[in-house]
Amino acid sequence: MEKLIYVNKDSKGDCDKLAAIDIENFVQNRLWPLLHKFKQQLSTFDDPSIALQEYTLSKIHNAYAELERFDISIRPMVDEAIAASIQSAQQHRQAMAVSFVQALDQAMLDLNEKFRELEAMSDGYIEKKMEDTIDATMRQIEEVDSRIAAAFDRAFAVRQRVGDKITAVAGIASGRMDSVKKAVADEARRLLKYDELPIEWRNNAHILTGYRFLPTPSACWHSLTYMHNETGNIYTHLLGFFFFLGLGIYELFYSTSLASVPNFDRLIFAVFFLAACKCLMCSTVWHTLSGINDYDIFKRMACLDYVGISVLISASVVLLEYYGFYCNDVWRNTYIAGTSILSLLGIYMPFSEWFNQNEFKWLRITFFITLAASGVLPILHLVSIHGAMHTLNWLSPLLYSISSYLLGVVVYGNQFPEAVWPGKFDHIGHSHQFWHLFVCGGIWFHYVAALGFVQERETFGLCLI
Repeated sequence: MEKLIYVNKDSKGDCDKLAAIDIENFVQNRLWPLLHKFKQQLSTFDDPSIALQEYTLSKIHNAYAELERFDISIRPMVDEAIAASIQSAQQHRQAMAVSFVQALDQAMLDLNEKFRELEAMSDGYIEKKMEDTIDATMRQIEEVDSRIAAAFDRAFAVRQRVGDKITAVAGIASGRMDSVKKAVADEARRLLKYDELPIEWRNNAHILTGYRFLPTPSACWHSLTYMHNETGNIYTHLLGFFFFLGLGIYELFYSTSLASVPNFDRLIFAVFFLAACKCLMCSTVWHTLSGINDYDIFKRMACLDYVGISVLISASVVLLEYYGFYCNDVWRNTYIAGTSILSLLGIYMPFSEWFNQNEFKWLRITFFITLAASGVLPILHLVSIHGAMHTLNWLSPLLYSISSYLLGVVVYGNQFPEAVWPGKFDHIGHSHQFWHLFVCGGIWFHYVAALGFVQERETFGLCLI
């Protein structure tokens, strides 16, 4: 039995799985059931008698001997079966390996052949595609080139036709240009009403119509050729400018009134005439450009007008101080220096943001009155020296000038007559035009008074004290 088991174990170690499976089937299906039957048969003997034991032992020995014989007889068969199984398995494995390697080699050869075919086909395909693409591109280029050439031909033809039409239209256009210019000028001349103006451009609510609102300074200067509500303001001071410019040139270079005076006296008169002309020209420029729609230019021109007024007032006071203290250099120079400082203040203040606002109109008038009143202090000084009557007699020619300025301020400040009859004096006869006339009158009367001061410069100017 042990040998049988041994044989079975050896067969398991030496054979492959196919041989091992046959022996296991033999042992399990035939040998072990037989042994199991013997075991069951022996287990049925319960009697422990000696005879039974002997009989049993005899049976067992016989069975064992039978098994020994069976083992001896079956061992060669088992060994042969195992060897045949091993040989068959090895042959089968070798055959399978050879056939697999052959099939693999053939597959590799086929694969290489297919790859070469694919590579050749791919190169040909790419070359063909590139050739097709280049051909298509060249055809498109030729087509575009032909289109461009055709377009140039059409363009030249159109250019020729347009040139002919321009030549034909040029004659018509030249004839119509004057009418177009006239139409543009007429449109530029359209005057606005007071309530059509922006708030910043509104100055006198009693003048209802005739306002300009022009895009350029040149359009404003062109407005000198037609009527609007600034026409009177412009020409009253423009004509005054030319009048006093001519008067100054005549008085300084041709008149006998200043023939015997020192050159410094001529300089004082020259300053007075220049200040007067500056005031009148600044006013003219302001009223001409006040119709501009650019607010920055509008404000700067208003400041220019105020500067001109300040310079005129200061020059008028300086002339009084110069001849009042003609031979007293200390007091003369002191008063002239003070007036010059006020004049600089009058030049600076108009450029302040608030100075041109309508709500500060009263302050502007007060400032200019104060500037003019700066001459009161030297007059009081002269009264203390010469007495009231003598001083008033000397100053009497100035009363006309002072009265003219004051009357103009009253008319301008009260906006008479347009405040009483709104809309009736929009173009001619409103308060600002009267104010301009009074300013020209004040300049004239001051000039006449200055000629009298020249005659009395040594007797009244403290030269004989």
